[in-house]
Amino acid sequence: MTVLRWMRLLPVTAMALGSGSALAAPEAKLAVPEVMEVGALTSAFTEFQRTCDAEGRRLWGHSLCAPLLVVHPDTRVFVASAWPEGKGTGPWVGILPADLTIANTALSWMGTTWVQLRGPLPESPARRRGLLAHEAFHRLRTTLGHDAKNVDNAHLEDLEGRTLLQLEWRALAAALRTTVPAVRAKAVEDALAFRHERRARFSSAATEEWRLEDNEGLAEYTGVALGAADARGRRALALENLEDAVKRSSFVRSFAYASGPAYGLLLDEAGARAQGWRARALAGADLGGLLQDALGLSAPAPSPEREARHGGAALREAERERARLAQARAEALRKKLVEGPVLRLPLMRMRIQFNPGELVPLGEHGTVYPGARIVDTWGSLTVTSGVLLSSDWKMATVNAPASGPREARWEGEGWVLELAPGWRASAGPRTGDLVLQAPEVSAPAPRP
Repeated sequence: MTVLRWMRLLPVTAMALGSGSALAAPEAKLAVPEVMEVGALTSAFTEFQRTCDAEGRRLWGHSLCAPLLVVHPDTRVFVASAWPEGKGTGPWVGILPADLTIANTALSWMGTTWVQLRGPLPESPARRRGLLAHEAFHRLRTTLGHDAKNVDNAHLEDLEGRTLLQLEWRALAAALRTTVPAVRAKAVEDALAFRHERRARFSSAATEEWRLEDNEGLAEYTGVALGAADARGRRALALENLEDAVKRSSFVRSFAYASGPAYGLLLDEAGARAQGWRARALAGADLGGLLQDALGLSAPAPSPEREARHGGAALREAERERARLAQARAEALRKKLVEGPVLRLPLMRMRIQFNPGELVPLGEHGTVYPGARIVDTWGSLTVTSGVLLSSDWKMATVNAPASGPREARWEGEGWVLELAPGWRASAGPRTGDLVLQAPEVSAPAPRP
C-alpha cells in the first residue's frame, strides 16, 4: 500500500513527457515523495560531481562524471542533476514515461545517456557514493562501446557450484580480515583452489563467470573503492557484500557483486606486482588469475584440509537440503512455464528490471525471473510469480491466462500485460498455448 504521508507538493517547472520528446509546461505543482527530497538529492549530486573526474581517471583512465537521474519506482517522479541538452538550469523534476523501465542502469533518453537510479538513494553515505560510482562505471563503459553480455551462470545453481563458490567467498573474507602477508596469501590460495576446482568441474564456468565479473564485478569494485574514505572502510564494505551475498536465494546473476570487490581490493593491496591490474582486467584478464600472479602463487590444488578450514562439511549439509527444496521448486516452474499451457511473447527491443538474486535456471529452457517488469514493442508485462526468459533473450513465457484481454489490459495468474495498439494473441503450436503477434500491416490503397 502506498502511504500518502510521504508525498508533498513542490513547485517545479513540470514537463509533459513522451518516450522521445518533452514539452515544456508552465509552473505547476508536482507531488514529490519526501524520500526524493530535491535538496538532499542535489547535495548528493554535487558531492559526486566533485570527485567523479579525478577518481574515475585514477581508477580507469576516464572521468566517471555523468548526468544523474533518480526515479521513485511507485510514482515515477524523477529528480535529475541537469536538464537534457542544457534546456534548463538547476535540478530537473518530472514524470518518467511509462514505456521506460526503472532500474539502476545507464539510460539513453532525451538525447542524453543518464546514470539512472531507483529512489530513494541509500541512507549510508558510503553506500550512496558507492551506488553512484557503480552505475557511473556502467554508463562509462556504455559510452565507450562496451557490450555487456551477461549470462546466467546456471552451474551456480548446482550443489557443487554453490558450495565451491561459498567456500571461495569464505576464504576471500579471511584474506580481507587480515593484513599479515603470509596469512593473507594462504587464505587467497584457498580461495583460488575453490575457484579452480569449480571451473574444472563445469566447462562453461570460466567464461560465464568472467562475463559477469567483467560487468558487475568491476562496477561494484568501483563503488566500494570510491564509497569509503580509507582502506579499512573499503574492506568493511567488501566484507558486507560477502556476508549479504550468501543470503540471496540465487547466485547465478548476483555472485559478482561479492567476488568483484573482494578480488579488486586484494589486488589494490598486493604491491608492485599488481600495478596496472585494472587495465589488464578491462582487457579481459581474470581477476583470480591477476591476484595469483600478483602474489606469486602457484596453481593451488583442492584438499580436504582447505575445506575444513572454511567449514566445508556443515556448508555441504546445508546445501544438500537447499538443493532438495530448489529441485522441487524448479520442477513446479517447469510444469507451469515449459509444459504449459503458456503465453509466449517475442522479445525484440526488450528493457527489463528484475532482482538478480532471485533467478531460477531451467537448463536449456532458459531462466525464470520470479519478479520482473518487461517493456517491449508490444507493451509492458509486470510479473510477480514467474516469467521464463529463453537463454538467447528472444522469448518470454508466462502461464496461459484463463480469459482474454479486456481492451488493452490482460491479466493472468501473477502477471499483468498492457498491450500496445494492434497486438493480439493467436493459437500456439500446442493445445492451449498462445503466441503474441504483431499488428497486421495493411497494404496501401491503390491509387485511382
